[in-house]
This record gives sequence, structure tokens and C-alpha cells, in this order.
Amino acid sequence: MMMSSAILLSIFLFIDLSMICCSEKVVNTTFGCITRERKALLKFRESFRNPFPTLSSWNDDTKDCCTWQGIGCDKFTGHVTRLDLGYNSLSIPYNSLQSKMIDPSLSELKHLSYLDLSVINFQHSPIPAFLGSMTQLRHLNLSLTSLSGVVPHDLGNLSSLSVLDLRVVRDDAINYPLEVDDLIWVSRLSLLEHLNMNYVDLRPTKDLLKVLNLLPSLLVLSMNLVQINLGWNSLNHNVDWIYGFLSNKCHLKSLDLSSNQFYGEISTVFQNLSGCWRHNLETLDLSANNFYGHLPEELGGLKKLTYLGLRHNAIYGSIPTSLGTLSALSVLDLSYNELSGSIPSSLGNLSTLRTMDLFDNYLSGPIPSWIGNLRDLRNLYLYGYNGQLSGRIPLSLGQLSNLEELYLSGTTLDSTLCEAHFAKLSKLRKLVLDSFKFRVGFDWVPPFQLGALMMQSCDIEGQFPQWLRLQKEIVSLYLMNCSISGALPNWFHYMNLSDLRLSQNHIQGPIPNNIGRMLPSLIVLLLEENYITGSIPDSLCELKFLMSLDLSKNKLSGNLLDCWENFQQLASLKLSSNEISGFIPNSIGRAYPLMSLHLNNNSLTGKLPSTLRNCTFLRILDIGENMLSGKLPKWIGEYLIDLRVLRLRENEFYGPIPLEFCKLSKLQILDLASNNLIERIPHCIGFWGVIGTLVLKRSWRHVYFEFVDERIGTWFVRNCM
Repeated sequence: MMMSSAILLSIFLFIDLSMICCSEKVVNTTFGCITRERKALLKFRESFRNPFPTLSSWNDDTKDCCTWQGIGCDKFTGHVTRLDLGYNSLSIPYNSLQSKMIDPSLSELKHLSYLDLSVINFQHSPIPAFLGSMTQLRHLNLSLTSLSGVVPHDLGNLSSLSVLDLRVVRDDAINYPLEVDDLIWVSRLSLLEHLNMNYVDLRPTKDLLKVLNLLPSLLVLSMNLVQINLGWNSLNHNVDWIYGFLSNKCHLKSLDLSSNQFYGEISTVFQNLSGCWRHNLETLDLSANNFYGHLPEELGGLKKLTYLGLRHNAIYGSIPTSLGTLSALSVLDLSYNELSGSIPSSLGNLSTLRTMDLFDNYLSGPIPSWIGNLRDLRNLYLYGYNGQLSGRIPLSLGQLSNLEELYLSGTTLDSTLCEAHFAKLSKLRKLVLDSFKFRVGFDWVPPFQLGALMMQSCDIEGQFPQWLRLQKEIVSLYLMNCSISGALPNWFHYMNLSDLRLSQNHIQGPIPNNIGRMLPSLIVLLLEENYITGSIPDSLCELKFLMSLDLSKNKLSGNLLDCWENFQQLASLKLSSNEISGFIPNSIGRAYPLMSLHLNNNSLTGKLPSTLRNCTFLRILDIGENMLSGKLPKWIGEYLIDLRVLRLRENEFYGPIPLEFCKLSKLQILDLASNNLIERIPHCIGFWGVIGTLVLKRSWRHVYFEFVDERIGTWFVRNCM
């Protein structure tokens, strides 16, 4: 989650760093390292909670510290000049090394010019001021180190510094921010060529725009600013500000202003390309802002552009034909806009294009046959819910021998796909299709090995297609509303599936008894709206990684499983609209991560188990249309305080509605109809006034419940898959 009010800054200057790094290579010296510096390094090692095995070469038996991993020495004097414990040197994962602070023993390394401590966890301690006394430093990398507090102004004393990297771990930026209260100290770093403050909090600075003007002026003193990344901030400016900001950035190669709140006519940025920035710009990302209007033909003036990202705006009108003159373009992302008209034929000239993303626009006309000429294309996204693309899918699509991901929706197309459409797609890894007829021979051998196949509302004729048996590398398999019949095949065992979604088909027969051993890596299993019979097999208890299980709207019978303590990642459980009977087992309350529990429309009896109070993350609890009895539990109001939906209708509960229900301040739907409750509603201020009507009006209750359930499901898929 991004920091809602903070303004974060990431400004990069990239040049050839070989002149910085290569002069300080790790070199063994004839004389060995200096004793004082060796002792300082051993003391620094002792500051870590877990120095081994990462620093196993740092030991008393090896006298020459210049041979230790990550250490470099001057080959003439023996002084330690380089200490590199960063990710790029050791390839250590985050948290492999942990310490309460950057130990002051480092200050004994008077000749150190290169210091990289990236991805070491310093447990939210501050950046020590003594680093400002290490004036020989030319390279200082403290990125992703969980440091917090205010960046000390003493770093301004490092007048030889060329590289300063203070990037922050994204989650730490929220809870343990690293702050810059004043950037004046940066002006003393006259040799600075690379500055990275991604996710550093600049709120305390007096004037952000003044800072933005200061840093480019500073950096131009040595080399010219070539990359600006201001993505994922809260910048809220009119489009005119962008044009003014770019006016003097003559050597700019990359500009990322994505995921902000910029607004205005998108054409304003490009209408007057007389600014010197147009000559060198290679990457432009204005995605996820509030731009609107037409894309101007002037876009074609950015002759060196390799990446154009404009997704998630409100841009409308046609795709300018001038885009076809951007001969260096590698990525074109215009997804999630309101573009209309046909795909211009000029795009067929983009021989270097690797990604074309036109997802979810209002485009019409045929998919052009020249698409097969884009032989470098890796990713093609022509999928969406609003488009009016028509005509046949060109067979030339099958000539894209480098294609790795293909998204197609065929709602208004002559939507038949055959073997020729996949003839040379040997590198295809992900195939997403919506509303197609899939017509291939029974013995078809695909040229690809998919990692993900996602088909929705497709007609693939009859039972599970035999060519699927050959997809041994597939991890995600979606065949939803594809008119599939027959039983679940036992050859699923040969796949390493983690996500299996077969909803809304005509699948018959039982769930395989050995499903837990067949598919031990499953995270998502969705089989709702089929004709599956029998009981839920015990081997399902072995699917310990499950996050979402939906077997609703089938013909399952028997009792509920009694092994829910095994499911320590399960967030959504839907078993509604079956013929399941018996008690709800106590173990259900040990599936602690549950957010959504649907057991409605079955034949369950007994009381609601009190162990459910442990499922404190529950948002939806639906056990309606059963034969459950007893008084409504008070603990629902005391423990399940995150509930949005509580549906207990058509059971045999009796007695009063507990006053504790008044504590459910987030509740939006309460349905207690058709029980034996005493007709007394607690007077909860600000509570029943909102939802009381929904208890009484059946039509409102049904519509709103379905809406909330859909929104919870959408949240789960987006955040947990």
C-alpha cells in the first residue's frame, strides 16, 4: 500500500559507471591488510546477529583481510578501499544479514572509497552521522536496508561522492519512513552523478518544486540528467507543469510520471515539440493518471522512443498513424483507455515492436493481417470488454514465432481458432481467450508448452481436449463456461497445477479420491456450477496451500471435512448450494485466515461452532438456508468485528438478537429472516438505520448481497492470486 499523503521522489542519473567501479577492484595485496583495519572489520562482523555463513571467510585464521569476501584493498598500501556486502556482490536475499545499526567501527576505514551495504536489515535504525566523516567515499549504497529517521546533513561532507543510493523498502516507507527534511546539503556534492531516493519521504522539505529544479541543476554540473522517475507519488499538477518541467531537459532519455494525479489534455505535452528534450527521449510513461483527450500526430516526432506507456487514462479518439514512424519502438501500451476506430496500418512498420497492448478500448474493424509481420513481437493484448473488433482472425497470427503471451477476445469476431493460428507459436507461454470456438484435430500436437491457459466462454467441444495432456509445464488452467463434460481426468496428475478453475461447465462424477496427491501444489480450486456428485474426499485435506476453494452449486453430499486446521492460507471457502449434511465441525474455526465463508443452502444441523470466533478476518459469513439451531451467538458481535455480510436466514435460530451485534460497525448486510427470533431489534445508533431496510426488503437484500460478494471476490483475486 502506498503512503497516502507522502510525496516520494526517485530521481536517477545513469552514466557509464565503469569509471567509478572498476578502479576499486577486489585485489589481493602482497603485504596483507592493515592490522587496525582488520580489527575494525572483525568488530563490524560481530555487530551482525547472523554473520555466518555469509561472512564465513571473515575469521581469525585468515590474517589477510584483503582475501575476505566483499573486501578490496589498495595493492600498494594494503588499505581497505572497498567494502561490498550488497546484493549485486553476494547475491544474498533480504534479511540474510541483520544488525541493530551500522556499527561505528566502519569509521576506522579511513581510505574506504566504495561502500555497499544494500539489502542488509538494520532494523529501522537511523543513518549514522559518522558516515559524513568518510570523505574518501565515492560510492555509497544504503538501499533496501530498513534504515529510518532523518537523512543526516553530514552526508553533504562527502564531496567526492559520485553515487548515492538511499532507496527504501516499499513497506518500510509506510511504517518506518526515511525522511529528508532539507536537500540543501546535496548541493555540496558537486561530483554526484547518480542519486536514487525512491520511496524516501520528502514531505518535510519546504518546497518540492524547488527541490526538483535544484537537483537537475546540480547534476548537470558533471553529466546531464538522463532519467527522471517520479512514479507512484501524489503529484497533482496540470499538464502544463509537465511541459514546463521538460523544457530544459535536453539530454533526458527516460521520464516516468506514472501512477500520480496529473490531469489535463494529453495533447498539450506533445503539441509543441520544439523543446530539446524530444531529441533523446527513449522512455515515456504517463500511465495511471487523469489525462484525457486525443493523442496528437506530433507523437511521431519522438524518433528515439522505445517505450510509450499511456495505460489507465481517459484518452479517446483514434490511434495516430504517426506512431508507425517510431522505428525504434519496442513497447506500445495504450490499454485501459477509450480509444476508438481501427488499428492503423502504419503500426505494421514497427519491426522492433515487442509488446503491443491495446487491452480494453473501443477499437473496431478487423485484426489486420500485417500483424504476422511483427516477427519480434513477444506480447500481444487485444482483449477487452468494450471493443468491436470484427472479421476473421488472420492466419498470419500463427507466424509470430517469438510470441510469448497472447490475449484475444472474440465477442464480435468470426471467432473460430484453428491449428494454423498457432502454427509457429513455439515460444507461447500464456494464452488467454474469451468467446472463441476452438477447433483443432483430436490428435493435434501444439508447438508450445504453456505455463498458463485461460479460456472463458469458449466452445472446445465435448470432454477435456486431449492436447491438454501434453502441456506438462502448465501451472494455471482456466476453462470456465466452456461446455466441458465428462469426469475430471486423472492425467491432471502429470501437471504441476497451482490454479485450477473449471467453473460453469457440465463436469460430472465425483472429485477424485486422490486429488490431494494428484495436485499437491494447488492454491486455487474453483469447480462451482457443475454436476459433481459424491462426498468431498478426505485427500482434499492434503491441499495445505489452498487460498480459495469453491465447490458451490454442485450435487455434493455427505459431511463436511474435519481437517480445516490444515488450511492455514485459506481465505475463501464456498460450499453453498449442495446437499451437504451433518454438523459444522469445530476445526472450521482453526482456518484462521478465512475472509469469506459460504455454507448456505445445504442441510447442516446443530449449533454454530464457537471456534469460529477465532476467524477474526471474516468479512462474509453466509450459513443461510440450513437447519442450524440454538440462540444467536454473542461472540459474533464480540470477535468478528470486520464482518460486512452476516446471512443467517432460513434456519432454526431462536431468542433475541444479541446487543453485541451493535458492535459490528462495518456490517452492511444483515439477513436474519425466517428464523424463530423474538421480534425486538436493538436500537443501535448509526447501524440499523443503514441496514434495517435490507433485512426486510427481499429484493434489495438479494441484489446488494450479490454485489458485496462480487466485490469481495474481486479484491481477493487481485490481492491474493
